[in-house]
Amino acid sequence: MRDLLQSVRKGLQAGLEEPADPAPFTYVTAIHSDAGLTRSLAGITLISREIGFDQDAETTYAPDGKSATFHAQHREACVGLAVDVCPPRQTVSLAISGTDNDITYRLFLEADQRLFGPC
Repeated sequence: MRDLLQSVRKGLQAGLEEPADPAPFTYVTAIHSDAGLTRSLAGITLISREIGFDQDAETTYAPDGKSATFHAQHREACVGLAVDVCPPRQTVSLAISGTDNDITYRLFLEADQRLFGPC
């Protein structure tokens, strides 16, 4: 029994010593929008592809079909994009997440500017 407890303790200590995967860098913004769901998703899809988010692209609709989220991976960088369109709340939100802060932030600024325009 003592050997078993020591084995478990060593395993737990080894697990604590291993470095954890770093958390991704994530940037989020949202705007008010009264554009319809179909029109919004069409524009989001087109612009996202133009700036490189064209891998594993998918649109997921809410059960009621009144809102949706478009998400895709960047073709060259380890960065993901998600854009949520919710006409009932009149909001569109953008989230960009990746492992390299500089690349993630640059792509966030580009997506924000292209999707939402200047502030």
